[in-house]
Amino acid sequence: MRVSTVTQQIKNFALTEARMDKVGIASIDRFNEAPEGMHPTDFLPGCKSVIAFCTRLPDGAVESCYRAFEDGNHTPHGIYGAYGYAGAPNYNLLWANFKISRFVEKLTGCAAMPNTAGPTHGAKMMSMRHCAFAAGLGEFGWSSIILTPEFGPRNRFGAVLTTAELEPDPLYDGPRLCDPSKCHICEKMCPTGAIPAYSPEQARIIKCGDKEVSYGSTSWARCRIMCHGTRKEFNESGTDIVPLEMDDPLNEDLDCIGAYYNKHPRRNFWQHNPTWKCGNCLTYCPVGNWKERFSDTGLTSVDTSKFIDE
Repeated sequence: MRVSTVTQQIKNFALTEARMDKVGIASIDRFNEAPEGMHPTDFLPGCKSVIAFCTRLPDGAVESCYRAFEDGNHTPHGIYGAYGYAGAPNYNLLWANFKISRFVEKLTGCAAMPNTAGPTHGAKMMSMRHCAFAAGLGEFGWSSIILTPEFGPRNRFGAVLTTAELEPDPLYDGPRLCDPSKCHICEKMCPTGAIPAYSPEQARIIKCGDKEVSYGSTSWARCRIMCHGTRKEFNESGTDIVPLEMDDPLNEDLDCIGAYYNKHPRRNFWQHNPTWKCGNCLTYCPVGNWKERFSDTGLTSVDTSKFIDE
């Protein structure tokens, strides 16, 4: 059977039987610059191809973030956590990984390793965003999230590694999705300033195949303070879970989140710690018909156009 025929069968299966919204394939040479321990062959010796795919987040789950940040109504915000972040999307990807890997092995006779979807299952995982980029599904936004032209950043990604040599897709070469020199929405909508103002000095540069790309140098310490809801202005309890003196987001080495874990009754189980208390960089990004889907429909009242330079 010709490689191209096998490749198309796998992609069709991912879209129909596994019900993913997009699928692409990366050849192993696109990971030559991967950090030590995070190369596909570190997970699957002899890996030749990476099959990346995504599931779209429901608009209704995304809009629950607006209720929390625009209306002060935190009650529905957990819907985003369950259906737009750690819950249903990860389980959807979990079963897609399982189905696709089994199909690849049955079709090709080669090994196929499903990658874990999110922290719920405890296994070390490759960077799904880098897999998605290498497979041509989209490009990096300044926020460091992968944007697809159809859904913007409102996707979650999975990947299957295989020793089968499949036909790779080209890297994304469509219209530019993110121009941080003109659009500052993710930067301005970040409550803790985790996403820096655009400048070449604030960019992280990676090489994938023969293409060099850059994205923002996000402060993950600042991001975690927000996403874990550790300060009273970011959660529904009205209390600071982490002492104020612990919150120095400019110091990446300060273990402010460690203090939060020590107070949490289930601190030894990462999956029980909420990490979805924000989402603004995802929910307000204009890519993926945001205006038509959220602003024009009245789901959000925030005018983000003021953060876009003419």
